[in-house]
Parts: sequence; C-alpha cells; structure tokens
Amino acid sequence: MYNNEKEVAEKAEQMLEASLRSKTSSFADHVNRREGQASLKDAAAKSTVKKYGTVRGGSQKFYLRSLAIKMTKHGFIQNFGVDGVRDAGTRTRHRPQETTYNFKSHVMKMQARPFIDEAVEASGVKDFVMSEITRLRSEAIMVDIRRIISNIST
Repeated sequence: MYNNEKEVAEKAEQMLEASLRSKTSSFADHVNRREGQASLKDAAAKSTVKKYGTVRGGSQKFYLRSLAIKMTKHGFIQNFGVDGVRDAGTRTRHRPQETTYNFKSHVMKMQARPFIDEAVEASGVKDFVMSEITRLRSEAIMVDIRRIISNIST
C-alpha cells in the first residue's frame, strides 16, 4: 500500500527502469561512444511529481504528472527505425592523423526494433500506476466529500 503519489512514482520508475535495462542489456555498445558518454544501457525512467500545499498546514499532497523514458537519441532511433535520405556533409577524423573528408548524400534505411514498447509492457507499470493512482485519488475524493458534509451539517 502506497500512501501518496510520490511513492507510486518512485516505484513506477524502478519497475520501468528494470525492464528497460533488461531489454537493453543484450545490445552491443555504440561503436563511436567516447569514454564518459552516456550509453543506451543507461536508459532511465523519470517521473514528474507536483507538490501542492504545505507540511506545516497539513495540506501537503503529491500528484504524479508524468513518467518519461530518458536515454540517448540513438536508442529512440533504433526503436522507431529510419527510412530516409541522409544529407551530404564533411567529417574530420582526428586519429591516427587529422583528415577531413566529404561524403555524398545516401539512402539510410534501418529497421525498427520496438524494444521500448516491449519494455513498457513487460514492466507492468501501466496497470500498476493506473490502479494505485485511481485508489489514492478516489480516497482523497471521499475524504473531501466527508469533510464537506460534516461542514454543512454543523
């Protein structure tokens, strides 16, 4: 049993992150990734929780606003795939010696691998959040109704 939506958000983050990490653990590291640069395997879930009221006044409440997946952009590209023309341009290579070269525009076609949807489904986070938030908010409504009725009758 969770007492507020902040606790539900933290548990949902844990569930989604664990599922994402299990899906991405079999992926190879990005070839051109520099040391210290984020990896696809570092995918994380972040929730946004809005706080209303004050602790002193006894009216502090938390509301879950969103739950998002944060990862490097090539993770989303791999998930949704690419089917288009890549523009021409110039690159500079610094190792083993500095060389600048041009490349032509070319067709880039990468098949989608929808691991994000699979991770979300496998985590069970949608059902968990829906049931817990519904329970907490319905309890809050009942408390407010009880308070209004008691104020009217006095």
